[in-house]
Amino acid sequence: MSVLDLFDKLDWDGIVDHYHTRLHIHETLVSFFKNDDLIKFSDLLVGVSDIHGNYSARDHDLGPRILNENSNSRNRLYEVSDQFLRLDNAKTVPNIIRNAGIKYFQISVGSEASCMLNPTVCWITNVRTVWAHLVLKHGGSVSEANAELELYRDGEEDSMMAYNKWRAIHQEMKNNLNEINRISMEYLESDKSQAGSINYLWSDAISSALYDAN
Repeated sequence: MSVLDLFDKLDWDGIVDHYHTRLHIHETLVSFFKNDDLIKFSDLLVGVSDIHGNYSARDHDLGPRILNENSNSRNRLYEVSDQFLRLDNAKTVPNIIRNAGIKYFQISVGSEASCMLNPTVCWITNVRTVWAHLVLKHGGSVSEANAELELYRDGEEDSMMAYNKWRAIHQEMKNNLNEINRISMEYLESDKSQAGSINYLWSDAISSALYDAN
């Protein structure tokens, strides 16, 4: 199966809806941050008040644990978010996450938070986006993408080995996420205005659809 065969199966109307849902979350998060609304901001950042805030946290029910099992959790999330918002290069995201030392706030949850705050610079590195990256890397081979993905499925444990695996894949993904966006234009020929203008929110919506479809 080729990459384009995989794209042929996607529900593009659903992808557009997904994108606009996440765009609204991004705008709300930034508003909460600017208004210093610490409780609403941190609840949304880790998907507690709205599941669309952080799918990585939602999928493993990590939001409540991040907030409840870390001392001064809300202020620490605010501080790490301030660093995300200042970035012009997402390759430093894993180091920011590691240095923050927030339990359960590892690369998948943390990179998703970075993207929801600064989505023109930061991309999401979670199971869904990693799988989409891998399927492009392997020329559309679902079986090869699935096999390599297994290397990362246990990567949320708090260990240096897991961190290094996720940091390495994070650094590799930018070009393929951009390629996903480029390919998507072929499927929106009749109305390219539907395409998400914020690049990494758009690639995330497509990645999620690719993962769900396969």
